[in-house]
Amino acid sequence: MLAHDFTQTFRGTVFVSACEPSADTYAALFINQLKTRQPALKIVGIGGPEMKAAGVELLDDFRGLMTFGLSAAAENARSDWSIYRMIARALYKTRPDVFMPVAYPGINLLLCRYARSLGIRTIYLLPPQIWAWGNFRKYFIKKWVDQVISFFPFEYEYYKRLRIPAIYFENPLKNGLKSYRRTDFKKRVGFMPGSRPQEIKRNFPVILNLIAKLKDKKNVLQFSIILREKSDLPQTLHSTVFKVFNDRYQAMKNCDLIVTCSGTASLETAFLNIPQVFFNRPSWIDYNIMRRLVTIKEYNLTNLYLQRKTVPSFIDRDLNKLCRAIQEEIYKTLNYSVDKSDPPDKLKIEC
Repeated sequence: MLAHDFTQTFRGTVFVSACEPSADTYAALFINQLKTRQPALKIVGIGGPEMKAAGVELLDDFRGLMTFGLSAAAENARSDWSIYRMIARALYKTRPDVFMPVAYPGINLLLCRYARSLGIRTIYLLPPQIWAWGNFRKYFIKKWVDQVISFFPFEYEYYKRLRIPAIYFENPLKNGLKSYRRTDFKKRVGFMPGSRPQEIKRNFPVILNLIAKLKDKKNVLQFSIILREKSDLPQTLHSTVFKVFNDRYQAMKNCDLIVTCSGTASLETAFLNIPQVFFNRPSWIDYNIMRRLVTIKEYNLTNLYLQRKTVPSFIDRDLNKLCRAIQEEIYKTLNYSVDKSDPPDKLKIEC
């Protein structure tokens, strides 16, 4: 089904479950387009500030609900169970015509099962990444989900091959970020440490280490730490380091290069046409156990989206090893010495 008739699957009251920042962003962008075509739709649910700005009646805020990775999920299992029960009660009370979970399958996939038991149509926006790990989840999706909506062509094709009803909707960030123009031309490196507290805690030491190594005596090179909202960060940052919480897309556009730590941030950076380096410093459990369950060799979402390797990506637990690799890529980019004549490596996701 093409994007132009996607609204045919929505009617009456829609309940949205977006339990993390990127889900809040994507849900809001999708809802904005949905409401232009069906203004009479009533949309309620769990989300954040971007969904609220899109006109959604929030029953609760996602902040404080976030987990990431196997170790984080284990630590927050009791909290996740409470969140599930809270959203399930809201579903039972609201009895919407459509339940639309967004990403976050740890809770949302089970909520699909509950919604199905209530006779509610379920449309999964940004469905579980079964192409990366946990392919067994396809059986649950086939049983509990009526349709999936993907913003990624490769993911849409993957679900089609599994004969799961799927809609491809062009990533709304792609056109939404084209209007940004650079307004500050100081030489600057931006850092995006992630949005979840666990991510920031693990990735921030790498960023501090990089800033210390990249600082020059004349302070020509400046640094921006770009976050979605105010977070607890060290207060002893150098005077050339700026913490940015507002108008983050403009702050990103004003950078010569961005070091990203999350898939959504990487894709946003690509759509803004800014050079980038991607890294992630996983927990011990994620690095030694979780990665053995992953069935793809490429971890960066931009590379997967474009189906070619354009973003240098580094995944490692070793802080010094990560810093050396990232620092080398930063120097290459800032000196404009990267050989762009080499054809990108082809990527392929096997079913």
